[in-house]
Amino acid sequence: MVKSVEKKAQALEGYFIHDCVILAPDYVAVSAEEELPEEEYDHYTSRGSSKICTYDFLKQKNDEPPFWSSRKWGRNSFFNSRLVNLNPSEYLAIDDAGSVFYGGLGENKRVEQKLPKHLRIENISKVGEQVYGVGFGRIITKRIGPDHWELMTESIQDSTAKNTGFYGLDGFDENDLYAVGGKNDIWHFDGEDWSPVDVVDAPFLPMCVCCAEDGYVYIGGAWGMIARGRGDEWETYMPESRVDKFSSVVSYQGRIFFGNESRVYVMPHNAQTLEYKEYDFEGQISSLGARRMDVGHGLMMFASLGRVALYDGVQWKMIYSGSPMPKEEAQVLEMMTRNAEDTLDAMGELLDKLKTLKK
Repeated sequence: MVKSVEKKAQALEGYFIHDCVILAPDYVAVSAEEELPEEEYDHYTSRGSSKICTYDFLKQKNDEPPFWSSRKWGRNSFFNSRLVNLNPSEYLAIDDAGSVFYGGLGENKRVEQKLPKHLRIENISKVGEQVYGVGFGRIITKRIGPDHWELMTESIQDSTAKNTGFYGLDGFDENDLYAVGGKNDIWHFDGEDWSPVDVVDAPFLPMCVCCAEDGYVYIGGAWGMIARGRGDEWETYMPESRVDKFSSVVSYQGRIFFGNESRVYVMPHNAQTLEYKEYDFEGQISSLGARRMDVGHGLMMFASLGRVALYDGVQWKMIYSGSPMPKEEAQVLEMMTRNAEDTLDAMGELLDKLKTLKK
C-alpha cells in the first residue's frame, strides 16, 4: 500500500469504480481498480492497481473541480473491493481474495488479517451497527471485531450445489435478516435459525436486497425482475422489456431505487403495483447507471463504472464525471441536445417577440 495521499480532481482517471459508501454528512468514499489494456488483463493473474478515494465536502472550493484524496495499492493487490461504513468517517474494505483494510481516522489505519479461504465473501453490508459478509456456498460471516469473523451459516452451507450462495444481505435488525443469491436461493434468519424463503416458483436470480422503512423486503434480480414481501407473503414483477440485472437496491425518503450499470429505476413505498419507472434524477443532472448505491447520514449516493453522484433529498450533485462509459456518454449527449433545442426554441420565441415590438 502506498501511504502517500494523492490529492487532485483527477484521482479516479483511468480507474473503474467498484463500490461507494457514505461515511459522514460531509465525507464519502469509493473503491476503484485500474483499467488495464485487454492484452494485459487477467482476472486471476494480472490485475491493475487499486484505490480507495475519498471526497471531503469541506475541502471543496467554489468553482473548482471536486477534491478527491486517494490511498493506493499496487497491482494484483486488494482488487474488486467492497466498502462499508463503521464509525463516522471510518470504513472497512474487503476484496475477493479476502484482504481486509480498516480505514480509521488519522493514523488509525491498518491492513487486517486475511480471511481464510472458506470464509471468502462477495459482498459486505451493515445492519444496525453489525457488519456482515456474504459469499458463495451460502457463506455469511459476522464481524466480531478486528481480525475476528464468525461463520453464521454452518447449518445451511452447501459448497457443492450449483446456483447457491449469496450476493446480498439486509435486515430490519440483527434478528430479522434476509440473504439472497443463486437461483431462487433466498433465506431468512430469525435470531436463532436460517430458513428458506419461497418467493416464486418461476426462475428468479436475486442479486440485491433491501429491508425498507415501509416494512417490506425488496429484492432485485436478473432481467429486471423484482420481488416484494416479508415472511411467507410475496409478489413479483417482470417488465415486458427485459432490462439489465439489478446489482443494487436502496430505500430513500419514501422511494425504492433499483440500480444497474446503465440505468436507475424507482417506485414509491407501499406501491399498489410493483411496476417501476426509469428515474429522471429530478431533471437536475444527466442520467447515470448505479452499479452501486448507498444511503446514510441523510444522503443517497450512486456510483457507475465512471461517474459518482450525490443527493441530499433536494439537490443532485455530480462529484465525479470522468471517463463515462459509452451508454453514459450517449445519455449526456442526449441531455445536451435536449437543452440546446430548448434554448433554440426560447431564442426563437424571444426573436418573434422582438419582431412584434419593432412593428
